[in-house]
Amino acid sequence: MVRRILPRFAVEAYYGYRESKLIDLNRRMNTEEVFTDIYSNNRWGGASGSFFSGAGSHEATIVGPYVAGVKRELERIGADSMTVIDLGCGDFSVGRQIAPQCGRYVGVDIVKPLVDHNRKIFGNSGVSFVHANMVTDDLPDGDVCLVRQVFQHLSNDQILAVLPKLDRYRYSFVTEHHPSDAHLRQPNADKPHGGGTRARQQSGVFLDQPPFDFPSARYRLLLQVPGPSIPRGIDPGVIRTFVLAGAGHPAVYQPAGGFPVKTAN
Repeated sequence: MVRRILPRFAVEAYYGYRESKLIDLNRRMNTEEVFTDIYSNNRWGGASGSFFSGAGSHEATIVGPYVAGVKRELERIGADSMTVIDLGCGDFSVGRQIAPQCGRYVGVDIVKPLVDHNRKIFGNSGVSFVHANMVTDDLPDGDVCLVRQVFQHLSNDQILAVLPKLDRYRYSFVTEHHPSDAHLRQPNADKPHGGGTRARQQSGVFLDQPPFDFPSARYRLLLQVPGPSIPRGIDPGVIRTFVLAGAGHPAVYQPAGGFPVKTAN
């Protein structure tokens, strides 16, 4: 209704004000409280009372290529005999498509009611769920780690706290929403933890750029797809998935059909 009756500049001001109020609210809550609030109040959509991880976990044009690409690489490295850790597993809508490719799947999320729900509905001998804060808690043992569009919701300091923990895994598949190259203002603009991303700042998380500086020899682009349709004329950007090698693997393998590395300037 707001978009229909107000001019664009007023709509932008309205959404900017609403986002600033949410940021102020987030600053007063810890990470677990923020994301529990998001799921409890369906701030990413979904029917009231349901657990919903947002359109980015349900849009076929985004999820389909991701699932196909990751499953192909998991098969290539023999993940049917490995334990795969999914950090920020959310509502399991994406994870459930990947779990059959894994010897064992462990979903990790900071929202306890969501984890309890997933355990009750989806848990079995090969699929389990852990309630943990990836920033402050120890991570489960495993061989491969998935971090799909999670860092974009964290501050730079929180990302820096998580990155060393990924060294314990052979490979980590990290997916992030980046601006289109023509719209990128700067990589890694900081933000407080919360449901929003760096898109409004024309930024995104680029792990090979400061302050993260992940070694380029251990960082390869696996796939990229166009970003979701975003209202109000905001650049949809691209969704990129990178493969990161753990510290014990000094050079990451070149993924089958992988793209050349694409980094920010």
